[in-house]
Amino acid sequence: MRIGFGLGFLLFPQLPLSLVVVLFALYICMTGFSYLITYCYYRKERVNGRLVFLIASVVLLVVGITFILSPGIHAIEMTYIFAVYTIYLGMKYIGRAIRELLSEDRKNTLKRRIRVSMPNFIAALLPRLFIEYINEQLEVKDESIQYKGKSDLEVLIHVSKEGFGAIGHVDICYQGEVIAYGAYDEASTQLFGAIGDGVLFTVEKETYITFCCQDDSTSHIFGYSLYLDEIQKQRIEETISTFKDNLVSWNPPCQLNKDVDDYASRLYKATQASFYKFKKGRFKYYFVMTNNCVLLADHIIGKSGIDIVNMNGIITPGTYFSYFEEEAKKENSRVLLKTLYR
Repeated sequence: MRIGFGLGFLLFPQLPLSLVVVLFALYICMTGFSYLITYCYYRKERVNGRLVFLIASVVLLVVGITFILSPGIHAIEMTYIFAVYTIYLGMKYIGRAIRELLSEDRKNTLKRRIRVSMPNFIAALLPRLFIEYINEQLEVKDESIQYKGKSDLEVLIHVSKEGFGAIGHVDICYQGEVIAYGAYDEASTQLFGAIGDGVLFTVEKETYITFCCQDDSTSHIFGYSLYLDEIQKQRIEETISTFKDNLVSWNPPCQLNKDVDDYASRLYKATQASFYKFKKGRFKYYFVMTNNCVLLADHIIGKSGIDIVNMNGIITPGTYFSYFEEEAKKENSRVLLKTLYR
C-alpha cells in the first residue's frame, strides 16, 4: 500500500494537494452540518444567537461542497488558507509567550481570548495518545506535579481505550462535587448516542472516580486543579446555582427495572448520583459535536472570569486536554496540581 501511494504521488504530483483539499472540504462540511443541527435545536429552544449558527452552516456547506466538486481548481485557495492559518497560529504562540512575561496584575486584566489550536482531528486523539505513552513509559499508579496551594475547582478529563472513550469526556468538580453532562438517557439518543436529551448529574468525587475505574478497566482520569480567588469562587457558585434552577429531576431506568445495565443505572447503583434534565435552554439537547460536556464545563469556568479558552468550532475534550497540559507546565499557571487517576 505504501509503495502504491508513493508511486501514485510521483506519477500524479497534484494528487496529494487535491487529497488535502478534499479532506479539508469534508471537515468543513462536517462542521457546517454540526452547526445546522445545533441551530435546529437552538431554534426549538429559542436560544439567543442561534442565527449565527445558521449563517455559518450555510457558508461552510457551500464552500465545502464547492471544494469537493472541484479540488484541483481550489488548490491555490487551499494553499493560502493553510498559510494564513499557520502564520496566525505562530502569532498566537508568540502572543502567549509575551503574556507569560507580563505581571500577574496585568494578566488579570486580559479578557478571555479565542484560542486557535491544532486541527481538531489531531486534538481529539491527544488523550488516547497520552494514555499510550503513560502505559508504555511510566507504568505507575498515579502522576502529579508539585502542589502549590489549595484548590476548590478541578477539571476531570476522562479517556479510555474503548469506543468514544478514546476521544475523551470532561467533568467539573467543585468543592468535592462532580458535575457531569452528557446523553445519559439512552432511550432518547440517536445516531449511536451522538444526539439525545441533555442529562446532568452530580455525585461525590471519590465514589465517582472509584466507579469510573471499576466500570472501565481501561479508563484513566486526568485531574487539573485550578487556583480561584474569592470573586471567581463566587461567580462559579452563581453559575452552578443558575444551572440548578433550570433543572428537573430525572430517574435512571434502574429505578423502574433493576435488570437494566445502561451507564446511568450502573452509576446510580454504585454512587447514588442525582440525575437531572434541563427545563429549557441550549443544554436541553446534547450534541456530541457542539453541545457537549466540554461546552458545559467551559461555560462554568468561563463565567468565573478565568482567562482559559473560548471554545469555538467542533468542540473536543482533546482541545481542553492540550490546553491544560500546556498550562500545567508553566511556572505561573492557574493549574496547581495535575493528577492521574487510574
